[in-house]
Formats: sequence, C-alpha cells, structure tokens
Amino acid sequence: MSIVVMNMKDEHLRYVSLCTHTDEKENSECLQAADMRLQWLKDAAKRGMKTEVAINEKGEPLGFIHMVPIKSPCSGMIGRDLMVIPCLTINYQLVYKRLQGTGVGRALVQACEKEARKRKFKGLAVYAYSGDFWFMPSLFFQKLGFERIPSTNIWIKKWDEVEDPKEPTINYKYVPIPGKVVIDYFWSPSCLTTCQEAINIRDVVSEFESRVVLNTHRADDPEIFKNHGLIRALYINGKRKDWGYAAPKDALRKEIADLLETI
Repeated sequence: MSIVVMNMKDEHLRYVSLCTHTDEKENSECLQAADMRLQWLKDAAKRGMKTEVAINEKGEPLGFIHMVPIKSPCSGMIGRDLMVIPCLTINYQLVYKRLQGTGVGRALVQACEKEARKRKFKGLAVYAYSGDFWFMPSLFFQKLGFERIPSTNIWIKKWDEVEDPKEPTINYKYVPIPGKVVIDYFWSPSCLTTCQEAINIRDVVSEFESRVVLNTHRADDPEIFKNHGLIRALYINGKRKDWGYAAPKDALRKEIADLLETI
C-alpha cells in the first residue's frame, strides 16, 4: 500500500472531525459531535497544533495524527521542550480487521518526529497504554523507540537532553448543593467521544430541570488545566464516573435518579 503523509487540508477537515468514523457520516448525533470538534480543529490550529493526514494512492485518507507543544493543555502533561502526540488514529476498519503492519501509524509518527525536529523540540512524548486498550498502544510506540517513564503511562523518545515530562496533579473539590445533584464535567472538544459525551450529559440534565446542577469546565483552557490538572473527567456528587466511552444516556439518567431518591 502506497502511503503519503501531508499537512491537513480543508478537504480533510470533515474526515478528521469524524475521527475516522466515516461510516457514521449520516448519523445526526455523530455529526453534531463532529461539528463541535470541527470548530475546535480550526481554533487549535491557530494555537500551535499541527495535524498530518496519511492518504493512499487514490487520495483516500487512512488516518491522522495531532501534535502539540507540551505547554498546550491538550498535551495533558507538564514539561518543556517536547512535542506531544495527543491522538494518533487510523481508519477503524483497519483496526477491526486487525490489519497490523500497514505502515500507516509508523508513517504518521515519523512525520511528527520530523516536524518536532524541524521546530527544535528535543523529543516526542505520548500517553500510551497496554492490555486490551487498542487506542495508542504502548507496544507500537515502544517499537518506534519510545521508552516508558516509570510509574506513568507517558512514553518518550528523546534526541537531545531534556527533563522527563510529568503527569499533572489532579485538584478537584466537590462543592455540594443541598437538595440537588451536582455534576462537574471537565472536557474538551478535541475528542469526538467527549463531544458526544457532552451532548449526552446536557440532554439528560435538561430532563431533570432545576434538580440537577451542571458545571462544565473547558479543560483545554490553560487556566482550567493549570488549576485542576484534568483533561477529561466526569464527577457526579463528587464521585468520578468513567464508562471508557461516551457516558450513555440511560446510565446517566439512572445514576441521577437514584441519587435524587436519597436526597
């Protein structure tokens, strides 16, 4: 398969905004979330984020990679002189079919490294994971020369001397409101899943009217990230909830209803 990596163009925006969910481009809920992410893509590009897209010989997109300076809240890290990969995604059909060794991911990371060196950064960092979590697999990055920072999920590839990045310190305090369920949601439109989750939360909260208080915090705001150290987190009456994907409406509805019965 022939692979060419290029800077994201306007013609790629819808593809990247859908996070390669191209089979859902007729899904109205998915498109609503994608529109939120599309606006974020345009704004983030003005703030230093760069996106590269891999295409095949027919010009069809195969995947993309985002890269940001570590000082950006979207890096989710604390440090300096590093470029961070917050997202590397290839087309889902390649993942579902377990087609490994296509070269798409490798080509995108190599393009990111080339850009980082060009911009005088001293290395690349990424949050990567092991086990069944297929998104950003640590084994893949390890094969490309990344090494894990002990006791973290951060993997780094250096070509100059540079301090290891750190995970942010989480600082969250639940402030109860008598007689109400309080939801605190830290999120960013950088991810299609969080956009879908934000929509689900908003819709379900509206069903309960004044009985639920929703506080939303834009985690891609530098001050919010600095003060709380959170990129994505959902707290319901001070208890953190994580479904691993967009919080489903039925589960949210039940969680809130059960709490309201105890108040």
